[in-house]
Amino acid sequence: MHHHRRLHRAQGATHLRLQEEAGLKPQRRSLPERLQHRSRALSAVRGFFQRLDFIEIETPTVVETPAHEPFLEPRRLLDGEWLITSPEHHMKRLLGTGPGCSRIFQICKCFRSDERGAQHRPEFTMVEWYRTHVGYDRIATDVERLVAHTARALRGTTVAEGTRGLTDLRTPWPRITVVDAFRRFAGVDLEAPGAIQDTGVLRRQAESQGCRSIDEGDDWGSAFQKLLVERVEPGLAAMGRGVHLREYPAAQAALACLKPGNPSVAQRFESYAGGLELANGFGELTSARCQRRRFRHERQTRRRRGRSWLPLDEPFLRDLEGMPPAAGVALGLDRLIMLVTGACRIDDVVAF
Repeated sequence: MHHHRRLHRAQGATHLRLQEEAGLKPQRRSLPERLQHRSRALSAVRGFFQRLDFIEIETPTVVETPAHEPFLEPRRLLDGEWLITSPEHHMKRLLGTGPGCSRIFQICKCFRSDERGAQHRPEFTMVEWYRTHVGYDRIATDVERLVAHTARALRGTTVAEGTRGLTDLRTPWPRITVVDAFRRFAGVDLEAPGAIQDTGVLRRQAESQGCRSIDEGDDWGSAFQKLLVERVEPGLAAMGRGVHLREYPAAQAALACLKPGNPSVAQRFESYAGGLELANGFGELTSARCQRRRFRHERQTRRRRGRSWLPLDEPFLRDLEGMPPAAGVALGLDRLIMLVTGACRIDDVVAF
C-alpha cells in the first residue's frame, strides 16, 4: 500500500478530532479483548481463503532487494539486507510455477521506516493474495467480501461504527474512478490539458478550489497524493460505505498494467471504508521490460526525494516473463480490525 506519510499522520489526528466532535467515544478495549478480536480476525481471514481453495504460502521477510515505492522507506539491516515492505515480489514469482499456485495468499509482517501515527506502525500485518487469469475487478470483489465476512465474524453485523460514524460494509461496494472522484470531491479535472503531467496545472486547479498545500517544489506525484489525502479520501469516507477507487493515472501505476485501449489509465484500485485506506490492488504487469523501465524511473524519483538508493530485483524481473495474467491485492489486517471493532488507533488492535 502506498501512503504519503506526513499527510496520513495529519489525517489520523483529524479523524480523532472529528470523532470527538461527533460525540463518538473511542473504542479502547482491554488487552484480553484485543487479543480475542485479533485471533478471531485471523481465523476469519484464513477461513475465507480456505473456502475459496487458496493455498497459504510463506515467503522471505529478509530480502536483498526491497520494493521501490517512491513514498516508502524500507528498513535496512546491518548486513545490507532489507526487511520487506510487502511480500509482493516473491509471491508473484510463485504464480509462474504452475497451476498449483494459481490462488495464493499470505498473512505476514511488513516493515517501513519512520511510519508512526494513528493508522501507521513501523511493523504491521499484511494480508496479500493473488489469482491468475482474472481481472482486478475480481480481486476488488474479494476485498469487499473479505471485509464483510470479517465484520460478521467479529461483530455479527456488516455495519461498522468508528471515527466517521456508521459505515455500511454490505456488498457490493460502489466503484468510482479516480477522475470522477477528483472532480466530485476536489473540484479538479484530471482530464484537462496537462493535468496528468504538469504539476503547475494541477496546483492552479487545486488553488481555485481553496487547496493551497501544493508547493512550488512538489513533483506531480506529491501534488496528486496531497489532493487525494486532503480532499478525495475525506469525500469517500463521507459516503458512509465501503468503496473502491479505481483507474489510477498511469503515472501512479506502480506494478499494475495499463488499461487496454487507454494507456493513460492503470488497472489499479484502492479500497476504503470508515475513513481508512484498507487495500491496494492491481491487474498485474507481466512485462519485464516495462517493469524494469518503471523501476529505473522510481529509483530516479527516490533520489530526487533524498531516499535510499535500491538495487533492481533481477530475479523478480527474470521470473516476471513467465508469470501468467493475474491480479492481486495487499490489505492491512490491523486496519481491518480497527474498522470492524471501532478502534481509533492502530495501537489499540495489537498486543504491544
